[in-house]
Amino acid sequence: MTNIKQLFSYLGVGVLNTIVGFGVIFTFMFFGFSPELSNLIGYAVGIVFSYVMNKIFTFKTAQKSMKEFIKFVLSMGVAYALNFITLKLMLSIGLNAYLCQIIAGGVYTITGYLLSKFWAFAKF
Repeated sequence: MTNIKQLFSYLGVGVLNTIVGFGVIFTFMFFGFSPELSNLIGYAVGIVFSYVMNKIFTFKTAQKSMKEFIKFVLSMGVAYALNFITLKLMLSIGLNAYLCQIIAGGVYTITGYLLSKFWAFAKF
């Protein structure tokens, strides 16, 4: 798969993952959960969804490797940490909590793609 097709596949999976993740986040926030806890739950659901979809559709890896899964989870952990730091910083300056979630989600997406492509699903 060319890099451009792979990037668009990742973005397509990302759109679906965003719908799932933000759906969970905003639902929990609507029911009174804190933005931070809602974010954690949403991204936990999103990581599992993203792994399955990216393994099958974006990076097309056939190996059944615990190592690959661990690398993906670690990659998403780094992406999530950067997401959470961004969220806290945006909240601390008084931005709307929903806008903060969207900005932090952008940081997560960019970091997640780069780590997935060049480390978690890299074909050596």
